[in-house]
Amino acid sequence: MTKSSLLVAALMVLLLWLLSRETDALRIELGRVSERADQAERLASQRQADIERLTALLGSERGSRERLRHEQDDLRAALVGHQQRLEELKHENQKLRDWAAESLPAARRLRGQPAITDVDAYREHLSGSDARPAAAVEQSAQ
Repeated sequence: MTKSSLLVAALMVLLLWLLSRETDALRIELGRVSERADQAERLASQRQADIERLTALLGSERGSRERLRHEQDDLRAALVGHQQRLEELKHENQKLRDWAAESLPAARRLRGQPAITDVDAYREHLSGSDARPAAAVEQSAQ
């Protein structure tokens, strides 16, 4: 073999060796890129699951908020109803107070008598001239 063929063969071997090293480096880089792509896919999948979970939570939150709004509206309506009923009761009680303030004939007589506060006052009341006879008490009880 001639010198030039040896040189060409040496250059070819050198070129093959360089290509082999470059191929190995590219394979290593391809492995790293592949790992990063796998990580990115896992991260994207995890984020998609997070988005779906948060979307479901948001829907649940909106539903809860809407139910609370309805319940609050119902409570407000009930409160208005109760306040109106209280006003009606106040009015009714005014009528009752006016009725109670009217003087009834029996009440006038009772108001004129002293209050009986103990046993002695009761005995004195029974022995007094304004005591009612027993027959009258029985008739009025019927």
